[in-house]
Parts: sequence; C-alpha cells; structure tokens
Amino acid sequence: MEKLLIYDCEIIRLIPNIKEPMNPNYSYCSHWSDFNNMGIAVIGTWRNFDLITVLDKNYIIPLPWGKYEPFVNYNNCIKKEDFRHPSPFRKFYQLYCLCDRLIGFNSLNFDDKLMKANGLIVDTDFDLLAEIREASGQPRHEVTKGGYNLQNLAITNLGKGKTGNGELAPKLWQEGKHQKVINYCLNDVKLLRSLYFRFINGLLRDPYSQKLL
Repeated sequence: MEKLLIYDCEIIRLIPNIKEPMNPNYSYCSHWSDFNNMGIAVIGTWRNFDLITVLDKNYIIPLPWGKYEPFVNYNNCIKKEDFRHPSPFRKFYQLYCLCDRLIGFNSLNFDDKLMKANGLIVDTDFDLLAEIREASGQPRHEVTKGGYNLQNLAITNLGKGKTGNGELAPKLWQEGKHQKVINYCLNDVKLLRSLYFRFINGLLRDPYSQKLL
C-alpha cells in the first residue's frame, strides 16, 4: 500500500491587498512571499495510514477509508523560534516522514515554502496544480492561464466548490473564529482528495475545454 498524505495550510497573518488600505485592527505580513512572517494557523490533512504506539513500539496501520485530521496552532506561534516541543505540528511531521507521497495543490510554490519558514522541512511529491498545468500543455510552475484553481476545478468536476475564501481565513483566525478556519481548511483538503483521485484515474476535466486531462 502506498502511504498517502494530503495537506493544505492556512496562515495567521493577512496578506496586504494593494487595492485596499490595511486595517489597523488586524496583523499583516509584508507580501505573498513573506513566508517568515505569515505564521501557520492550521495544517489540514487526509491520510490512508496511521501511526500507533503499543508497548513503546510504533506500528503503521492502513486506514482503508482514510482519515481527515487538522493540526492546529492554538498558541499562534509565528516564527519557528517560537515553537517548543511538542509543537502543534510535531505529529504532522512524523506522518510526513512516514508517507510515500505528500500531495498538495500549489504546495511547491506556497505550502512547502511556508512550512520550511517555520522549521518544518517538507517537499511535496505530487503537486496537483503543477500536474494539471503540464497535462493541459502549460509550464508546470508558471501561471499562463487563469481558471486552474481549486474552486473552478471543483465546480467543474465535483459540482461543488470551496466554503470560503483563503485570503480572508487569517481575518477569521485573528477574530478568534478558529473552528471556521479549521472547517474551511479541511473542506479544501476534501476537495483536493477527490480531485487527486479523479486525476490519477484519468477522470479530471479541464475547466476550459471540458476535456479529460
């Protein structure tokens, strides 16, 4: 059995929008590449295996139906030097070290870099967005055409979309609406899981042409 781990991150600090003034009631990072100051609020995951400990021995067990689990930074640690063991993301990193394939969506350009800025060295094995771009004849890591986002792909292929806006998730988090952010993150993971399995089985449709990718 190939051990799969799907993940998606939500951040703590808002990213400034050049079209809108910054609200003094909220905390911001500097820009979209300011990974050192974004902070991680939640890591949402799905996996098809688990790690259990019996009599001081660790065992990996299969989970045929899979398991969704959020890893939550309730202490609002922002920088990696703020983290103390056991950090809220320690178990996630253990699972990452055991998995055969780490799966994300635009994670090579965003989530992986965010994790590394917080001292969690992870490398995505399968970035669904990069794979979709390649399958549609685009460069894997360059934005040449809009529409290939989680929302449009989900609506086209699953008939349902996201439950919120990732750009507004930090605002909800700072307002203390943590469960809303957790639910939003896990819903994105659910969409990503469904899209991933459709893609590897040749059943994912291009939101532009409606052709199978």
